[in-house]
Amino acid sequence: MAKMFKALKNERFFEKVANSIQREILLGNLLPNQKLPSETELAKQFNVGRSAIREALKVLELTGFLYVKRGYNGGTFVKPPDPADSFAATTPFGMATTGWEQLMEARKLIETRAAELASARAEDDEIAVLWEELERMRSVMGVPARFIEQDVGFHLRIAEAAKNEVFVDIITSVRTSMKKETNELIAQEGALQEILDDHERICDRITAHDPAGAAQEMARHLQNMEVRIAQARQEQEG
Repeated sequence: MAKMFKALKNERFFEKVANSIQREILLGNLLPNQKLPSETELAKQFNVGRSAIREALKVLELTGFLYVKRGYNGGTFVKPPDPADSFAATTPFGMATTGWEQLMEARKLIETRAAELASARAEDDEIAVLWEELERMRSVMGVPARFIEQDVGFHLRIAEAAKNEVFVDIITSVRTSMKKETNELIAQEGALQEILDDHERICDRITAHDPAGAAQEMARHLQNMEVRIAQARQEQEG
């Protein structure tokens, strides 16, 4: 079988494997429904252990880049754009750089307002759920695939606490793209801790029923993410 990927130099974490496969998908070198080599073959091509390959594939499956087919002719395949994710479905792979900027611009408008409304409207049980979501994120920091899932869940709970069904529908519709955003950050030193710290400050302001403070903390959080994603993109291009 012809080699699809270059061996990684020096010891790399699974994030490097995931980023490499993701880059090939975004560049169109791996096409929708194309089958990837086996875990064993990928481990040889990247020159890493199979555990790193498995974790990378899990992250890419969770973030909507891959899907797994069981049984005869099974394996891991490139996932076509998710029709349930209206943003991802209408954003060609070649427009990935512009796409994430547009998504972040929309998130700043919607989620800042959602945090503001949640701080005014959230009931005690909804605030308790937010803190539970935060603790679950903290407990899975060492498992990036689960951390990404919990991160999106946290933002969805805020929209629910805002009691605005349109906000809930919008965030649900772009959940796959949100996961892809967070996935780009997992290799950056301190990124996951920063996300946790930002979320805790947002929770504090919602718990205190401080609309202006909640909006400010959400805006700061999304700005932090935007800066980190831009940095990650520059590093990949460099």
